[in-house]
Amino acid sequence: MNTKLIFLFPILLAAAAGTAWFVRQYRKEKRSLWLGVSFLAALLPVLGLCAVILLIWENPLAQGVLVVGVVAFFAAVLLFPFALITTLLISGIQLIRREGFSLSHLLSLGFGVCYIAYLVGWPMLSDMKKNDLWNFLYAYLSFVFFITLSIFALYTVSSFLNLLRNRRKRYRYIIVLGCGLMNGAEVTPLLAGRIQKGMEAYRQNPGARLVFSGGKGSGEVLPEGEAMKRYAVEKGVPEEDILVEAQSVNTRENLQLSYRLIQRDAQGDTGNLLVVTNRYHVFRALLLAKHLGIPCDGRGSRTKLYFALNAFIREWIAYLVLWRKTYVTVLVVSFFVLAAGCLLSWYLRHL
Repeated sequence: MNTKLIFLFPILLAAAAGTAWFVRQYRKEKRSLWLGVSFLAALLPVLGLCAVILLIWENPLAQGVLVVGVVAFFAAVLLFPFALITTLLISGIQLIRREGFSLSHLLSLGFGVCYIAYLVGWPMLSDMKKNDLWNFLYAYLSFVFFITLSIFALYTVSSFLNLLRNRRKRYRYIIVLGCGLMNGAEVTPLLAGRIQKGMEAYRQNPGARLVFSGGKGSGEVLPEGEAMKRYAVEKGVPEEDILVEAQSVNTRENLQLSYRLIQRDAQGDTGNLLVVTNRYHVFRALLLAKHLGIPCDGRGSRTKLYFALNAFIREWIAYLVLWRKTYVTVLVVSFFVLAAGCLLSWYLRHL
């Protein structure tokens, strides 16, 4: 029994440390990829701990649960790439059929095709006749693919965790981000979903005020914020509970100008802020808010899957652009480190 406890102790320690890190990160600052890292650092040891407990528990039922769990885990790992590729390809085709052809609508379809090429075609290149230069290029590009896909995975996990709602938290201001009008003045179904989600949060937080944010875009006859206000008033929201920000032209300005408006209106403590947009857009909006020094949580409205997947990939690409200096720095440093390793290996072989 003592031997079993000694075997159990390291993984128990890892699970406790990972869980403590995740809880601290979640409470301190959710708007970061470190949230996804800490979540995985907690999840994997906890799963391992459960497996070890079932393994050392001398009970037929426990052994059966362990076998089923292990089989389900490896089945999920093996089937995930196929499920992801299928979903990306189908949603990409649906998007083009329903919304029309454009370069921005090719993202999910293109991502699926690239994923197939990476899983099937890329390993075949490793069997080609190689030399030292090819070995270096293959290793470096493999590292680039790995880092990029890892960032996407962490972005996805962190995005999902930021959608979890804290039901005990109360908000004083609810910022609803604009996204374009139909026929220059009408709220689109996509924007209506955001407004309705904002109104839902407004009703759940007595005394809160709605802030509709969006300026006048090309071809629009009035600012998005004004159109959003009209829509909400028609749905029964009192006009005195609404603030309108009508100058912004992008998400960054939505957040900046709305926060200034809130500070003027609050004349002191602004209280807790909530940013409402579509689910695929929430995490990047929160990252921008963090970058601007705006404390807030996020909440997202639903979007059709075929549209949301393509839009989510677009948001991830926008995230890479936002943090391009860090991303490029990692790739450049890794290039020189790997090149130094390859040169050292070549030198040692030719001594």
